[in-house]
Amino acid sequence: MILKMESDLFGTLEYEATEVYTFEQGIPGFPNEREFLLVQVQDSPFTVLHSLQGDLYFFLIDPFRFFADYEFALPDYVLDQLEIKNRENVLSYSIVVLRDPLHDSTVNLVAPIVLNTTNRKGMQLVLEKTNYSVRQPIFSDKETTVSRQGQTAEQGR
Repeated sequence: MILKMESDLFGTLEYEATEVYTFEQGIPGFPNEREFLLVQVQDSPFTVLHSLQGDLYFFLIDPFRFFADYEFALPDYVLDQLEIKNRENVLSYSIVVLRDPLHDSTVNLVAPIVLNTTNRKGMQLVLEKTNYSVRQPIFSDKETTVSRQGQTAEQGR
């Protein structure tokens, strides 16, 4: 059965109940927001975690794609809470703060979003004793230097 919701960001979103991720504890700062959709932003590295309860959404990136040495272990309580049995069924994202200009955008590497794709359970894990930043710049200068033709400085060479 196709369900619909209205979003300020996307307009009308259609989804199936099987696509909904449940955050039993909510997200820190938003304890009552417990049901979310993952929405891919076309032609971009961003995914949106969109609440079904209201027009609350978070831009996400795959931190492993941007930071090759990023890593963390899932504590036992996370494995238990999300009922994770197989590593292949886990997705991890990091919340982005988009800024204008885009070059100034940052990502929170301290509190990844962890999702079990099998049972659609999720949570935001706050890493302890880490050197990661909650405001890590996403882009280096060469990645966001855009010429008038819309090419990066590296592509234009």
